[in-house]
Amino acid sequence: MKDFSPRAFGYGYPMPLLMISTYDENGTVNVMNLHWCTMNHGGYINLGVGTNKKTHENIEKMGAFTVGLATQDLMKEADFFGSVSGYRDPDKFAKTGLKATKSKYVNAPILEKSTVVIECELTEIVRGTHIHAIVGRMVNIAVDESVLNEKGKIDAKKTGMLFFDSFSNGYFTLGDKVGNAWNEGRAFLSLNR
Repeated sequence: MKDFSPRAFGYGYPMPLLMISTYDENGTVNVMNLHWCTMNHGGYINLGVGTNKKTHENIEKMGAFTVGLATQDLMKEADFFGSVSGYRDPDKFAKTGLKATKSKYVNAPILEKSTVVIECELTEIVRGTHIHAIVGRMVNIAVDESVLNEKGKIDAKKTGMLFFDSFSNGYFTLGDKVGNAWNEGRAFLSLNR
């Protein structure tokens, strides 16, 4: 094996590319792209957001946000949202031509072309040195019916969701299913008996 410094790993690999949508105090929509995110058991989501981001300010002031999957159909817009600061360009959302509607459940926007959107209310901000963990309670998950399978469940492949690869600075889509979680390792269970 070849040794690399920790910085060579970049931000980790791979990470879903997400669009975090908020309102400011004037009702202006702001969207950032984000890939530092994890779910907590019990219906909570954690976002790693820089302290110098407009999204951070909006979440703190408004107490709500939505988390939408960035998809292949929204790749250009999502990339733009991650490339331009909401402080430097408060109208960056309008420049994309996208439309948003207000969530029925939280005071945050839902992007109209989104296939899966998690609607969250702020519960806690854990303050680190440069990054804060923004914790939100998932209030609702809005799903476009086009991404459901025949059993009415979300089909990850149909969502068209993107993943960010920090090694190549590339966006990728979901590959083929290669196994079943909590099943592939069952053969090892009999070895302990």
